[in-house]
Amino acid sequence: QFGSVVNGVSLLDKVFGYDHGLLDMSQEKGFGLQDGVWSHTGWRPLPELQRTLSQIPELKELLGRLGKRPSSLGEDMKRFQKRTRSFSQDDQIGVELDPLDPTALSGLTLSGQLTSMLPSEAVLLRSSFKSLRWLFLAKRAEGKLLSYEQSGWTDVPTKPLNTRRSARLPSETGGPLILCLDTSYSMAGAREDLAKSVVLACVSAAHSQSRECRVVSFSSASNAIESGSINCDARGVKRLLDFLSYSFGGGTDVTGALKFAMEALESDMASSDLILVTDGELPNPPISKLFMSKLKLMQQQTGLEIHGLLVGKQESESLDMLCDNVHTFLDDYETSQFLKTRAPALALSSVSENSKPPRSSVNGYGFARAAVRPFRSQSSRLFATMKPINSIMRHNKKQRRRNSYDDEEDWDFNDEDDDYPFIANGGSSSSSTQSYESSPNEEKSPYLLRVEQAVNLIEAKVDKCIEGLAIEFEESSWSKRQAVSETIKFIEFGLVERDIEARLVVLGMISQEHVLFIGPPGTSKSEIGRRLSQLCGGPFFQRLFTRFTTTEEIFGPLSLRALEDDQYIRCIGGYLPTATVAFLDEIFKANSSILNTLLTILNERQFDNGGTRVACPLKCVIGASNELPESEELDALLDRFLLRSFVTSVSDEGLLQILASKPGLQEPEINSNTPNELDDVVREMSLSIENISLPPNVCELLKDLRVYAREEVGIYVSDRRLVKAARLLKISAATHGRTQVDLVDCLILQHILWQKPEQRETIREWLWDNLTPGSSANVVDQTSMLLKNLSNELMELVKSTSGDVSGDRGARKPELEAISSIHNELRQLKLLLQDHVSALIRHVSLVKSLGDHLWIGNDEASSAKQHLLPIANESLLSAKDTFRDIISIQVSLSDTIEDEVRLSALESITDIDSSEMRFSDREMALSLKEAKKQFKGETLKQWKRARKELQ
Repeated sequence: QFGSVVNGVSLLDKVFGYDHGLLDMSQEKGFGLQDGVWSHTGWRPLPELQRTLSQIPELKELLGRLGKRPSSLGEDMKRFQKRTRSFSQDDQIGVELDPLDPTALSGLTLSGQLTSMLPSEAVLLRSSFKSLRWLFLAKRAEGKLLSYEQSGWTDVPTKPLNTRRSARLPSETGGPLILCLDTSYSMAGAREDLAKSVVLACVSAAHSQSRECRVVSFSSASNAIESGSINCDARGVKRLLDFLSYSFGGGTDVTGALKFAMEALESDMASSDLILVTDGELPNPPISKLFMSKLKLMQQQTGLEIHGLLVGKQESESLDMLCDNVHTFLDDYETSQFLKTRAPALALSSVSENSKPPRSSVNGYGFARAAVRPFRSQSSRLFATMKPINSIMRHNKKQRRRNSYDDEEDWDFNDEDDDYPFIANGGSSSSSTQSYESSPNEEKSPYLLRVEQAVNLIEAKVDKCIEGLAIEFEESSWSKRQAVSETIKFIEFGLVERDIEARLVVLGMISQEHVLFIGPPGTSKSEIGRRLSQLCGGPFFQRLFTRFTTTEEIFGPLSLRALEDDQYIRCIGGYLPTATVAFLDEIFKANSSILNTLLTILNERQFDNGGTRVACPLKCVIGASNELPESEELDALLDRFLLRSFVTSVSDEGLLQILASKPGLQEPEINSNTPNELDDVVREMSLSIENISLPPNVCELLKDLRVYAREEVGIYVSDRRLVKAARLLKISAATHGRTQVDLVDCLILQHILWQKPEQRETIREWLWDNLTPGSSANVVDQTSMLLKNLSNELMELVKSTSGDVSGDRGARKPELEAISSIHNELRQLKLLLQDHVSALIRHVSLVKSLGDHLWIGNDEASSAKQHLLPIANESLLSAKDTFRDIISIQVSLSDTIEDEVRLSALESITDIDSSEMRFSDREMALSLKEAKKQFKGETLKQWKRARKELQ
């Protein structure tokens, strides 16, 4: 009887929490047991929307940031984009430090003020040594007294800076949320479910943070509907249920929704931020120039931020014009919904019903990988290249499938289209080309026998030619590998899930580079540094930086005896300048008084002590911090740490391992000869890297990665950093006994180029997509295209000469010269493909042995191998297939093939059919509207048939 009530209350619990109080028998604030609201149709989609919402953590994080404004009265410190003081009182109110308001201490600085100087400076003045008093007077005259930096926050008008940097500022409680929702026809279906999930998330977040939430749905300029405040009360719940029961439909015009938002901001919602959820199908420009100028002026005055949530696309030029930030994470979830319904059909369409795909061709999702290439020559039909499903996922994220608003009637085509064979995504044509093989019961003609013998002869010569390519590459052993492996094991011993960090500090020590750990306290960062110092056998220096750390704590105190001799010298024994390994905790709290000296030590291993520059024996500095630097003056310090790792707390499984371990576990004993061996390794690396080559494909990858990091991710990579990264890649190759850097070594770059921890995943995915040799240059595809053109031209020439390629049977000179020219081009293509196949064989072998790589963690190597190996094998098989075709054509032009059967043999091995067409993955992902622009006539018909087969 009360089943609908129980279900409704449980759903409200998940949206508003358990204390919502909406089940009210008196019906004064909520609903009674007999209330009609429990039978509302808006309850139906709620469970599925909540499941969808639980899979989008990025949305919750975004909502937590919205609506907040800097305020001097705020207690919480939040990150905001950097702004500068403005002289216009109409601009947004922000905060800045006021040195005339000494309500807080922000750190140490150098000054000539007696009122703020440190007690240690006053000691100089009270000293009985005359030289110390003179030193005090000199420091005051030069304004170099170590002083407290006193300042407080004050509210001032501000304007934005043209920078991506953010700063931690005091913040007030979040303001209201305004959600503008695109309800046009193009948002129907799966996108509608995602949009309603966003509404549900906004309502839940606003209630938990005691904020107001309003929803404005728009489809046209005159059809913008404002829902009113959706709060945790009877009226708000009814508004929410009414909205969830709506179906989307109409055009797309955002003007009406923005007008409402501007009116709300001018009234009672001045501290609001705006969320615009749309598929990006907006006019260009989306609003008029006059309305855009009013909107920008309001943003400058109120601090309004417009955040776009893009569904179904990765980019929208119109949305970029409107929004300060465009978030595309919803597109990933729309893609996953698409794969659930379409990926099995896409993957299994190219797998034979009677054959089971090999184990390696089935990924973790259970989907078989689709073939990506036709089998043109008879011998190459034995090989089937398989495409991994995660490649399909990346493909769907970049090239969207056709939208629901495409004209469905245009997909119809007549039965006569069946006369056109096609190849979609590498599948073979349904109608095979002419075969020269007779059935078993049919007697073969002498001509067919001669053709068959010629084809067999060609294939035998081809097989013999490619036998030499089957030899796999093997790494040579390195004499010091065992010592380095034992060093890594020693540092990692007893530490859970610190495999990567242990490898990075050893690599940093060998390469004489510094390592930075970002992460919460209590994650074994200092323990790793201490163990490294034990192996290096020298002094270990450790300090925790604060905003008030003085130069004496890091570089040593002044020598009083030297001051008597008019020398400004520090006693550096036991301090950073004399350390072999150092661990500097919270290093980004270093103040300006010690920053310049610290940079010199880190970069040049030199310390200016008085008038003498002292060499520092520093091998590696391990820096640690709970957060990234906030000020730009610390960018130089961040750049000094080449290797970086984000150290997180152990996983739940790792925690069980820690709790189950025995207390007081003894560390492994250190071999007394280990420090000497490591010194030998460092010296050997310094000499050997000069003989390690950096191949052109690795240089090209570094260039492309720098461009990608700068233009797509917003990461600045300095020249110094890139040069040091190249040196580190050479060391990686040398420690594996190789004489050249290979692309697999570039996996280390994911620990070098990021500036924020979340960027490491982006860099790693880009590397995974581009580490296969020839992937960026499309060597095989371009060669196949050239080969196809040469084959067509050669076929016509051989027909005109009746198979004569030498001139013995009267072939004309121009035709013979053309055949000779094609033969020379085939020879060049062969050399190109031969080098490419050799590089792929080497690459496949190195990918298979990633588990033995010294500088790649075990889990990391397993993930990279799982991703890279299928792509590498696919590329290798495709390259061998094309290489086989080239050799086959070359052999068919040789004297071993009779002129009478040359044309038939050539047709058999090339398997060319003028009516056969093949479409790439990118072409198969086009929408119907895009296909109509690109294809015409019969090509468009065959594309439609290919798409229909895959649906």
